[in-house]
Amino acid sequence: MQDGSYNEVPVIRTPVFKTPADDLAYWQANPDVATCGLSASQHYAQHGQHEGRMQAANQDLVAAMRERKLERIAFRQNPVTPRTYGQPANYMTDAIKQEFHIPPFPPISAHNYGGYIAGLQKQHPDWMFLDVGAGLRDTVTEQMVNVDVFPALSTDVVCVGENLPFADAQFDFVLCAATLEHTKRPWEVAAEICRVLKPGGIVRIDYPFLQPVHGYPSHYFNATPEGNISLFEKWCDIQYCVVEDHFHPVHALRWMMEDWKNGLPEHAKAQFGNMRVDDFLSAPIPDMMQQPFCTELSPETKKVICAGSTLEGVKKQGPQFYGSLREEHLAQEVQQARRDVEIMRASSSWKLTAPLRKVVGLRRK
Repeated sequence: MQDGSYNEVPVIRTPVFKTPADDLAYWQANPDVATCGLSASQHYAQHGQHEGRMQAANQDLVAAMRERKLERIAFRQNPVTPRTYGQPANYMTDAIKQEFHIPPFPPISAHNYGGYIAGLQKQHPDWMFLDVGAGLRDTVTEQMVNVDVFPALSTDVVCVGENLPFADAQFDFVLCAATLEHTKRPWEVAAEICRVLKPGGIVRIDYPFLQPVHGYPSHYFNATPEGNISLFEKWCDIQYCVVEDHFHPVHALRWMMEDWKNGLPEHAKAQFGNMRVDDFLSAPIPDMMQQPFCTELSPETKKVICAGSTLEGVKKQGPQFYGSLREEHLAQEVQQARRDVEIMRASSSWKLTAPLRKVVGLRRK
């Protein structure tokens, strides 16, 4: 993007199976089913077409674009594995995978950008954008760095949102859409997003509230609009927090009712489906709790659309528990101190006072 123009490359396309390369491109886009025992065309015919599976496209162009965009970004740490040309930068250690319960092939969401985000990239070709929790995007651009916990075809950096590997103040615009509910500590992700955002930069957060449990790969915290604001108001002047059409209550109610119905056996499913809205709202809850559409709801579905959960636990005992907490806190302090020293050594005042420090060191000896 040397000329400052907008550049976009398709990542996936509708599958075709004319050559062995087409089969490989299908497995590249769908690694979770690569060992299913079927040929690519067979899987697509039997399962993939219904599931909306796609096929890799233009990977050489995507690799070249990835190289150019990552060259524009400063990182505060090195990848855990050496990065080869065109491949994502990997910051995912085995310890992180275990801590955040990341399976080998997480279910990857695939959504297109709306007109607003695409329009901003065209209007501001010199901006750098960051998409935290990007999933699989069907196109990539020169300005958008895609981050996720799994190396999908469009992923540029593999990491968790609680520890973004970028140096401070790198991006003009940070997007995090329908992702924070899948992060283990969203307050840390919010802090990291604001850390890598330039002063005066824009953050856009889509944060679900009344949505059933859905895992990519896990689902931890939903948030009210006030909860969404609370995560960012320390670092950002909040311009607005509104309920847009894609978060309209109709989506929440429809999703919950569909999951409820699908979690019932056939006879109870029919009874539930025949109820009127007024029947549901006017019947006493104790009476409803005795009906098959409540008593026979599957335990798995209860967890997906429950009104809440009850936890009971026993506190851990022994010095090992407290020792691990102290060690973790000490490690955090040491890491922060090292960062402070690096910043100080990079300053002009440190360089100017080097002769004086040398004299003081000789006198001490």
